[in-house]
Amino acid sequence: MIRSSEDIEIPASLAEWCDPRRMALVIYDMQVGICRQIAGAADIVERTGSVLEAARSAGMRVAFTRHLSLPRRWMGATQLRTALAAA
Repeated sequence: MIRSSEDIEIPASLAEWCDPRRMALVIYDMQVGICRQIAGAADIVERTGSVLEAARSAGMRVAFTRHLSLPRRWMGATQLRTALAAA
């Protein structure tokens, strides 16, 4: 580990970067409504579950996120156009 002048530890090797205490698994947008739209969703959900189990077993942090759309009256032009195309 390298230490900065502010005493921050900076990983110097791949093994240091891949320390489960320093890592997190981010699972993005695995909502039922989203997964229904994807071919092979059952396999993706199963594989995601396996990765989640492995991350938890290794003591890694896990973060679940999801995409939210703004109400139409708050959307910018690009988001509104995308929402209208999906409707």
